[in-house]
Amino acid sequence: MSWAGLLALALLLQEPAPAPARPNLVLVLADDLDPRHLGFLGNPLARTPTLDRLAREGALLRTAWAQPVCRPALATLLTGRWPHEHGIVANQFPARKLAPEGTLAVRLAQAGYATYCGGKWWEGELASFGFAAPSEPDPRFAREGEGTADLARFLAERAPEAPFFVWWAPSLPHTPHHPPVRFVRAFAEAQPEVPADFEGDPDEYRAVERASLAMHAWLDAELREFIDELERLGELADTRFVFIGDNGWGTALNSKGTPREQGLRSPVIVWSGGPGQKASASDALVDLVDVTATLLDWAGLAPVEGARGHSLAPLLRGEPWQGREQLFGEVYTRDGTLFALCARDERWKYVQYVSTARARDLSPGPRFAPEFRRRAGALELFDLGADPLERTNLAKQEEHAARLAEWRASTLAWWQETGGGPLPEAQEER
Repeated sequence: MSWAGLLALALLLQEPAPAPARPNLVLVLADDLDPRHLGFLGNPLARTPTLDRLAREGALLRTAWAQPVCRPALATLLTGRWPHEHGIVANQFPARKLAPEGTLAVRLAQAGYATYCGGKWWEGELASFGFAAPSEPDPRFAREGEGTADLARFLAERAPEAPFFVWWAPSLPHTPHHPPVRFVRAFAEAQPEVPADFEGDPDEYRAVERASLAMHAWLDAELREFIDELERLGELADTRFVFIGDNGWGTALNSKGTPREQGLRSPVIVWSGGPGQKASASDALVDLVDVTATLLDWAGLAPVEGARGHSLAPLLRGEPWQGREQLFGEVYTRDGTLFALCARDERWKYVQYVSTARARDLSPGPRFAPEFRRRAGALELFDLGADPLERTNLAKQEEHAARLAEWRASTLAWWQETGGGPLPEAQEER
């Protein structure tokens, strides 16, 4: 080889390897999701083939906490911080506004992502939060046959130029449960099981359940159309999806607006449209803030200073991952008053009520759910392994006194260390 050839080879070897292509990112947000109405979680009546496929082919994370109402949940996803840190604690608007600096789509747009917000949105002007389109939020997105064509145009124009991030939040399966006729017909003969302790009209209960099942089927069908569109555009293989609910729902269970698992907990599915997807399932404890950290990590970005999340990427690759030993949460009344602190691990659940509230003070929940009221100072301890519906409070049993004290200490430590501020004096004395 000539000296010129050797010099060219040496220069080539000195050049850094090309950076790996950044994936397209889609955050799929179900609104008032009832996990008990999903096929991949065991409901034989459910018609959710798209989500069932994603859960089967991708990574299913079964134990994640969101928030008990939607606006704080979405603000947490945008910031990677908990409600008492970012300040959006209830669905009050416009009493408090979220600061856009450092939020998810802003960071991704600054890194070169084409960004689109489809559907549910609380925080005002989209452009200030990093979204290139649409010009203003569309609450009808994917729910009334609107908005999806605009998203398809955006992707056709922008996807060839840059990776994209889509906030896909179609306000489904949120009430009112009035799905299109084709979904109503699909469940016309379904006979949902009525809980043994249900005290109302069983026929009315079944009718409400059928409508809710139909709404979940509608969500699934809309997601299928979106995935098909990405495949048509040739973008599916380069796209990573994260599916999660903003808060829970349950036809006759205390859920939305409460610290119950049915209100806080959501499955997370991570799925890639490309080859090499590894199927897995995990009971690792996951928080919404971890979803934010993961999306940024996939884009090659570090979390902003003060963010609380841990990227799930190592877990998803099957590598050693320092997970959470406990999940912590906070629940507020509709006017933004702190109502409860809560925590859980793989088995135990702790709740500490810091103010007195009843159902009318909380976010409106399912009409068949028992009235939820608690007094300041009340404590709850549940063995979720034996009592997943949280019906037997063990807090007053002497055999659990030490465990209760440990949970109280760790929950208060989390609250104080993350800037939660002082709790009412009466609560501190209990």
